[in-house]
Amino acid sequence: MKGGKEFRIGIAVMALAITIAVCMGGYHLYMEYGVKKPLTESLLQVDGIQGIEIKDQHEDWIIRLTVDNNADLKAVFREANRIAAKKIDDEEYCLEVADNPSPELLALYNDLELGLYQGIANSSFIWLAQWINDYTVPHHAEYRIQVDDKNLYLMLSKGDHYLARVIKRTTGVDEDGRVDADA
Repeated sequence: MKGGKEFRIGIAVMALAITIAVCMGGYHLYMEYGVKKPLTESLLQVDGIQGIEIKDQHEDWIIRLTVDNNADLKAVFREANRIAAKKIDDEEYCLEVADNPSPELLALYNDLELGLYQGIANSSFIWLAQWINDYTVPHHAEYRIQVDDKNLYLMLSKGDHYLARVIKRTTGVDEDGRVDADA
C-alpha cells in the first residue's frame, strides 16, 4: 500500500480547502446579509440620506452617505452615527459624506478653510458664521453651518451643486482628561 499515505494527504488537503472556502463564503454571506444589508436599510430610513455605500477595508468599515442638498447635515450625521454604532457593535468605522461640488464651490471651501479652523480653535462660532456669510454672499453661494461638541458641519451650495464637510473639533483634552501640550 504505497499510495495509501499520499491518498490520505490529498484528501486532507482537499477537505481543508473546501472547509476554508465554505467558511469564507459563510463569512461573506453573513457580512452581506447580516450586517451590510440591515445597516443600509436602517440608514436609508434617515430623512435626508439618498444613498449608502459600505466598504469593509481590513478591519475598518467606511460608510459613505449621500445626502440631499438641503439636508440637515448635523441631524443626518448624528443619526447615521448612532445607527452605525448600534449595528456594527465594537468594530471601527468611519462615516463619510458624499457631495456634489463644483470647482467653484471647492475653491470657495479652500478659501474658507483657514478661517474654519481658526473659528474651531478659538470656539468663535458666532464670528465664524458671520465671517462665512460675509465671504459667501459675493460668490452668490448659500451656506449652513452647525456645531456640536464633536464636529462642525458645513454645507455650501450654489445651483445644483453642494459641498458637505464634517470637521472634527479637537478640544486639546485626551480621553483620560490630560490636556495636550500642543493645544
